[in-house]
Amino acid sequence: MNQFTIENTQQFEIFSKEINQEFIINIGLPPNYSKDHDKYPVVYVTDAGSNFIGLMGSLPLMQFVNDLPSFVLVGIDYKSPNSMDSMSLRNRDLTPTNDKIWMAAQKDMYKIFGEDLPQVEAGGAKYFLDFINDEIKPFINKKYYVDTTDQTYCGFSLGGLFGLYTLFNSSDSFKRYVIGSPSIWWDDRHILKVEEEYAKKNKNLSAKVFMSIGDLEEEGGDNFKMISNMKTLSNTLLSRNYKGLDLETAIFEDETHCSAVSATLNRGLRKVFKSDA
Repeated sequence: MNQFTIENTQQFEIFSKEINQEFIINIGLPPNYSKDHDKYPVVYVTDAGSNFIGLMGSLPLMQFVNDLPSFVLVGIDYKSPNSMDSMSLRNRDLTPTNDKIWMAAQKDMYKIFGEDLPQVEAGGAKYFLDFINDEIKPFINKKYYVDTTDQTYCGFSLGGLFGLYTLFNSSDSFKRYVIGSPSIWWDDRHILKVEEEYAKKNKNLSAKVFMSIGDLEEEGGDNFKMISNMKTLSNTLLSRNYKGLDLETAIFEDETHCSAVSATLNRGLRKVFKSDA
């Protein structure tokens, strides 16, 4: 089979002391990358196995026609040849609590594929955020010509949930957030309780947030209704009148949970960067 490479990309392996796990870090540089340029914003994206590749396919043209500024793209992925293992590790790293009901269901799903669920426990969002802030960012800041005050997070599904966790626990970790089809249903909608606790202590929430979902995602029981959950959260955020919060939401017509990914990333980045103009 012929292999292909993506222009202007680099790849590194980083062992996280925080998580005790090896990760793949994919770097996408703008075609005009140079230290003669102003320092570049940084965009961090989880689930790089799919999201990084998709973005690197669309970014050069979008930046050429000035839909987006030039920035350094950082994709975080697992060093595992087994996609099922990666799914399990996502449950560990991108979630704020251990949803035992969901994890039991995942174990049954693995059996359908004739595999055993890797022995991991969900609820490691705090450690994954520390990994990004304390290990990945210093590596990127040292190696590349970037603006350390201009950083964006992109995440989808459980990655969207992780983005919300970060927003309510360490909002200054990123200047902008692109949150796609967030798994608000996780652990009986625990993230809504996190926001409620945040609101009791804070009047400010300085961030530019784009949150979106496909209009075919309203399925499952009461807690799993993805569109209703997103509307509940967005309405709550707007009602708080947080100082500094710039929130925009979108529901994409005729898009499923899987097909909404590219629309979220491409439109979301345009929206959060456009608000800088």
